[in-house]
Amino acid sequence: MSEENPWLAIWVRPRDTIRSIIAENPRRFLWVLAFIYGFTSLLNGFQSFPIALQMGMMPVLLISLIIAPLWGYAFFAIWSWVVVWVGKILKGQANFETARAAYAWSCVPLVGNIPLWLLLVFFYSRFLFYGMQDQVVMPGAAMMLFIILIAKLVFAIWSVVIYLQMLAEVQQFSILRAIVNVILASLVIGIVTAVIWSIAIYVYMSALAPPVAVDSHSMEWFVQFIK
Repeated sequence: MSEENPWLAIWVRPRDTIRSIIAENPRRFLWVLAFIYGFTSLLNGFQSFPIALQMGMMPVLLISLIIAPLWGYAFFAIWSWVVVWVGKILKGQANFETARAAYAWSCVPLVGNIPLWLLLVFFYSRFLFYGMQDQVVMPGAAMMLFIILIAKLVFAIWSVVIYLQMLAEVQQFSILRAIVNVILASLVIGIVTAVIWSIAIYVYMSALAPPVAVDSHSMEWFVQFIK
């Protein structure tokens, strides 16, 4: 297996490939894979936040390129820790490094999303974040956009498929138990994220709220009362 290129073998033999990678070096190409995940994830995320409307295309691309490795690395760590923690409840055998390697290498199909994003940037430029307008609804542009989105969906689905295979391998699970592992880990992260987000919004809104004015007559009455 060591003679094979893992970037190619992972597409069709994920179990054998991740077994070989872990045996040789579970950190192999970790930062490269973190960049791949981080870059595509950040671009997808920017489409959901209004701040991208004010920044423009080039700043969004530059920020994504610069922080992509750190973003990907951090997400690999958080996700893998939760997967291992939940997996222990299900009698899983993976440790942090093997679980992280499985998730990192499942991002190989996302390499295909990078040229697709470049096509979107080249043909649709700032309309990616400012809203698709007239040129997108034209037949030729609409067909190209449809093909690009279908291709991104295919890469994403295949990434999930090979991840479940590799997670099952490192955890010594069946595919069904690997799916349960992923669902439970997603629920844990979702709940924690919702709590943190709610607290952040509450603190932010509290900071913006004007101070409550105290009526002087009421205050004098209260002072007299406690005397």
